[in-house]
Amino acid sequence: MNTVTLPAADLKQALPGLSKVVSRKSTLPVLQSVRLTRTEAGVVTLSATDLDTFVSYNLEHSEKGQPIDVLLPFDQLKNTGKSGDVVVVPESKFKAKLRYQVAGSNLEQSVATLSPDEFPPTPKITELGCKMPENFGETLRQAFESSSQDSSRYVLQGAYLDVKEAKCHSIVSTNGRCLFAANTFKFDLKQSVNLSRQKFLEWNGFLTSECEMAVKTDKSNSNWVKLTTTRWECVVKQIDGNFPNWRQVVPTDTEKWTKVELSEAAVKQMLNLSSKLPGDDTENRTLQLRVGQELHLEGRNKDDKDFTSAQIADVKITGKPVTTALNREYLQTALRCGLNEIRIHTELEPLLFLKPGKRLVVMPVRLNGPTTQSVPAKPSTSASVPPTPEAQPKAETKESTMSKETPKPTEAPKTTEPSLLDQIEQVKESAKNLVRDLTGLTDAVKQAEREKRANEKEVETARAVLKKLQSVSL
Repeated sequence: MNTVTLPAADLKQALPGLSKVVSRKSTLPVLQSVRLTRTEAGVVTLSATDLDTFVSYNLEHSEKGQPIDVLLPFDQLKNTGKSGDVVVVPESKFKAKLRYQVAGSNLEQSVATLSPDEFPPTPKITELGCKMPENFGETLRQAFESSSQDSSRYVLQGAYLDVKEAKCHSIVSTNGRCLFAANTFKFDLKQSVNLSRQKFLEWNGFLTSECEMAVKTDKSNSNWVKLTTTRWECVVKQIDGNFPNWRQVVPTDTEKWTKVELSEAAVKQMLNLSSKLPGDDTENRTLQLRVGQELHLEGRNKDDKDFTSAQIADVKITGKPVTTALNREYLQTALRCGLNEIRIHTELEPLLFLKPGKRLVVMPVRLNGPTTQSVPAKPSTSASVPPTPEAQPKAETKESTMSKETPKPTEAPKTTEPSLLDQIEQVKESAKNLVRDLTGLTDAVKQAEREKRANEKEVETARAVLKKLQSVSL
């Protein structure tokens, strides 16, 4: 009989990864299945897709036998694979059996399957792959943490592999308010690549060591990238569109800024405190960094007047005292990425988190006003570019001189006016609320229609019963 055995060791590695791709709520049943194939050479492969990501896992050892191509329901394969090896017995295109053991008892389960012809074909990439650095996977996952989840900024919903600078290749991501950049790479790529953020690429079981990347260069269909490791192969869509000029918003001259060097103990302390300090109920989940002779991490809720303050031990501070505030999510991201140096210029300028080869630029939060402008999605808009560390002090000096010569007490301070991007965000939020209200109204109308049809059906049933009773003669 033509069978194939799936060892428990392989299932333990394959099923968690395949679960990141299999769609359990898809309207297409085939996307809830795993494709099992065996080639004439005996190579056994498990594959899954959600149409944007195609993933395949090759079993460690080949198994001789006739070629096999069968679809298996993922949930049933997952449940049977928990206890040990699984033997698959294909019976036809639409039926198979799973044999496995539970508590020492041999069990056999019949499962209904779909035809393998329904499984979407994997995009073919014939280009040669280039070898990626060993820390590529870790850095890619860190970059995804800072990517945008805003549907209106699709080009920012991933990690950008920038190879425009020949001597400084970088992995970059941004969501408009923070920017992650790692620049210790040398990729053998002919053009930059914008990898879409996918659950499988974020999974820490993939890209744990060296891998190869191949980019489809066919102009008619060039949006696919293939990542290959010893066991896994992942073909994922690339994001269309031009990534913004991120280099112009990265501060360059930061040596004169206040510098805070964090020890490993200080990083752990700040990570722990950042999730527990007050202020999580505020719009920007704000935390304040107060730097003097000591470093204090502070937070307060909406109705609090005073900050709850915690001193951070075992830090080294260089420079003048300064206080600034930021969203705690970005602070946590920086600390999780191991960025153990903070540089601050002024309260309203971007903060810089550093580690050799990596940096995270974070826009501050104004404690007495709206948040500062975001990292621009369109670098050509000069109003959205944060001030450089050299230009800012000059602007402050000029403004101070002008205020002494011609005071204008009636003029409203500019910092209280919401920025254009803030106004756009407010309009977008209003639009989202309107869409939610319309969706709720639509659901209510549909429910009323369903109830109306149900009532009409009950009336028709009652009428039919009455007609039968009337036809009965005593």
